[in-house]
Amino acid sequence: AVRLPAIETVATSLGALQVTQAALERASAHRTEAAICTDREAIDACMAFAADHRVLVEPACGAGLAVAYSPRLRGMLQGLPSAVIEVC
Repeated sequence: AVRLPAIETVATSLGALQVTQAALERASAHRTEAAICTDREAIDACMAFAADHRVLVEPACGAGLAVAYSPRLRGMLQGLPSAVIEVC
């Protein structure tokens, strides 16, 4: 198992230092893609989401939203028939 020594970002509330074996197995059983966003991309996504939907979310949620709002990450959605981004 991989264990991070610390979470060093503004998006700490949904972070985990280590995933469970069950979570790793479930993720491995499906097509998954990982992306790393910067703190700036997470915060910018929060602000864009707030402007679009009048709902303010925390940076941990912005990290997930960055795939839709960040020009650098948006390409990950290309070619997918659909995508679900959980807003918490």
